[in-house]
Amino acid sequence: MKYIIEPSPRMREMVEEWDFRRLLNQVCCPTNARIGKQMSEFGAMFFFSGDKASLMEEIASFRSACAIPPFIVSDLENGPGDMIQGTQRFPHMMGISQADSPELAYEVGRAAALEAGQLGYNWTFSPVADQAMDPDSPVVSSRSAGQKPEQIVKIAGAYMRGLQDNGMMATIKHFPGDGYDTLDQHLTTPVNRLSPEEWRQGPGRVFKELIESGAMAVMPGHIALPAFDSPDERGIYPPATVSRALLQDLLRGELGFQGLIVTDAMEMGGIAGFMNYYDACAAALENGCDMLLFPRIEERFYLEMERRYTEGKLTREALVDRACRVLSLKEQMGMTAADSAPVREREQPDRDAIARLAERFVAESLTLVKDRAGLVPYPLKRETRVLHVIIMNHADRYHEMYERIRNELGKYSDHVEQWIDPGPDRLFTAALPGTYDVILCSIGSRQDYGLNVTRLHGEVARNMMGGWTKLGTPVIFISHFHPFVHKEYTASIDTLINTYGDIECTASVLVAAIAGERHIRRKLVAHD
Repeated sequence: MKYIIEPSPRMREMVEEWDFRRLLNQVCCPTNARIGKQMSEFGAMFFFSGDKASLMEEIASFRSACAIPPFIVSDLENGPGDMIQGTQRFPHMMGISQADSPELAYEVGRAAALEAGQLGYNWTFSPVADQAMDPDSPVVSSRSAGQKPEQIVKIAGAYMRGLQDNGMMATIKHFPGDGYDTLDQHLTTPVNRLSPEEWRQGPGRVFKELIESGAMAVMPGHIALPAFDSPDERGIYPPATVSRALLQDLLRGELGFQGLIVTDAMEMGGIAGFMNYYDACAAALENGCDMLLFPRIEERFYLEMERRYTEGKLTREALVDRACRVLSLKEQMGMTAADSAPVREREQPDRDAIARLAERFVAESLTLVKDRAGLVPYPLKRETRVLHVIIMNHADRYHEMYERIRNELGKYSDHVEQWIDPGPDRLFTAALPGTYDVILCSIGSRQDYGLNVTRLHGEVARNMMGGWTKLGTPVIFISHFHPFVHKEYTASIDTLINTYGDIECTASVLVAAIAGERHIRRKLVAHD
């Protein structure tokens, strides 16, 4: 059932009395990283990754500065552990989708809501509802539940319900749909080139069905959709963030969404490179967004926004309406009741059960993408000479992962070596028959905002030169993060395993699966 924000007469009467700055603050969601310890009242605050104790202290400080209870926000895209240190980590959403169980996906959403809820979080900017159509998309990739609309609706929808049924407002993103090209919203404005019919069958279907399933919030991306919009005087199509045609006519109108619309970060190049930053903030609110994400909170921000208010680029009618909607939503969620507590009473998370759930997901999502020579399972024995090679961008970031893999391999073999970025000549010599019995190769590049390249790149990519994969020594490649390595190295990689992320138990499950002691999935479900 669609979620509807019912305007509250009480809240409307309240905001009608507010001055400009208080209205503006209520529709702003800055980040704790920018605000620091100088907390003041805002409608919401986004908290970046940190340990539990530090986050609880910062959240408590922010709450104490707010006369009206605020939204406490994070990105819980695949469980709580990536943003709240000390809570459970899970595989990326595409790995959750590979397990192909909406029941289990629901449980991950529930676990995220319960663990984050203990600290006071009540809103997450997840799940990602984009289709991972372009294998080289630097923004979507493994953050998505897959490529097929029905699979995304099934898995992302279950995750969303697990969140919302347990007190955590979910946000589907990035309307009208990212993942169709190699451009990064953090840097520029991607253009979704789908025709109206193609859009309605793809991204439109996903957003429509998730909205009808009760999505409480939608995040428009800094993405243009020419099929439903018009270009500006420069001939450039606007990002959804400031497009009345996309926000009002398409999202509110055709799709019937009546929940909260929150922008993506307003500093991203996809919007701030399209138009003046302060004009963009005003246009986003005026044209249909309810809340601004990561505004530059400083005196200059207020002065610039007041100037646009005076010039009529941001009307009082729009600002009052957006603030009323934010407060009405808080009222519906029970946040403004006299007896509301900073941390709502929820079921206590069973941490042991959540840890078992994470290991189950690792085991069920691990996928043997291809195995032309039938190398898996491979008989690892004490005398097996194993070389583990790491060919990854920013390899220095993943020492813990390599160490876990080395330790797990050591449980089977007494002869394990590990090389990082050795170069094609050294690899050629190592792959000549008689030196090693098997080579395991961790390959790929992890997503990172503003990077604009997901595949293996830079000088480290030269490791794939020289022909060392075809010299006769068995080579098993492992893609820990980028799920589409098989699309690029179609001929040179004969055996490839996808892990869809790396959490504490991934190495043990991976090595046991290679050795034949654990089941490994042999069919791609989330993508192809």
